[in-house]
Amino acid sequence: MEMKKMEIELPADLYEKLGSMAKEARLTPVKLMSLLMEAFIENDGKVYTGRWTEGPGIRFLPDWPRFSSGVMKIKEEELVNW
Repeated sequence: MEMKKMEIELPADLYEKLGSMAKEARLTPVKLMSLLMEAFIENDGKVYTGRWTEGPGIRFLPDWPRFSSGVMKIKEEELVNW
């Protein structure tokens, strides 16, 4: 499978929380984000948008899959020893 890179920006407090979650899972924040996005997309996560009547812009609603997305397998060499 061909892999492509994407750069994302997160507020510092969210990046810290992501880092804590990644550490608990023995992953890098980048690997954890990749796995989360893979689970969202492969399990039919949806994004809804619409008019925002209160001010300029749009409403944005990510709808995560409602049921367990199954188990993802991670190779030992992808894990981090913090």
